[in-house]
Amino acid sequence: MDRELHLFIIWNNARFMEKQILNDIKKKFEIFQTYEITWSEQNFAKNLSRFYGKKLPKSCKKEKEVGLGPFLVVLVHDNHPKMINNRNHNIVATKQSYRHLLGKNLIHASDTTQEATENILFLLGKNVKEIEEAGERPVQQISGDIPGSIAWKHIDEALNLAKKVPFTKIISYKESYLIHSRHADIIRRILNATPCRFKIPGRHKYYIKVGKNKQPIYIRKVV
Repeated sequence: MDRELHLFIIWNNARFMEKQILNDIKKKFEIFQTYEITWSEQNFAKNLSRFYGKKLPKSCKKEKEVGLGPFLVVLVHDNHPKMINNRNHNIVATKQSYRHLLGKNLIHASDTTQEATENILFLLGKNVKEIEEAGERPVQQISGDIPGSIAWKHIDEALNLAKKVPFTKIISYKESYLIHSRHADIIRRILNATPCRFKIPGRHKYYIKVGKNKQPIYIRKVV
């Protein structure tokens, strides 16, 4: 089986064990890239909501559990993946061992390559091909919220990120856009799309905030 790209997140409240965890990851996987990411405190819950696909209010339990400070994202190659129930057993078992060590869910990991692809898009704004082509790099610092958390700077910023989702096609339509994707749920989360109340013909209507305006779009799931 070909090697797989996955990621671990060491949330801020787990970083007191960072050295021990990284040493253990090195023994089991090939560390490819590492990022230290800082989200703003005022938008931390919104970022968590976008990342996990769950509505989490400010000062929620998850926010307090993981901590508001900088966290590490560690991209790894599993050169000998072992699949059980369509999940990478090596990654899942390692994640659970760290959670047991810490006594809390302070470590996130991608159980599948699809989850890894999704996580990387949200956190780094890149697809797997772009990550692989960049090659190994020293620790990189990223400061800023997930794009579109408040509003997109311009429509191209939003659409260019949506295009990176596999099996997605975007067509300009009058003053709107038709987005057809096998991963419509991911598209909605990536674009921070809200069900649209505007009177636009058709189904699957949403809007995204671009600057101070609301841009209507269509998002449709295709097989």
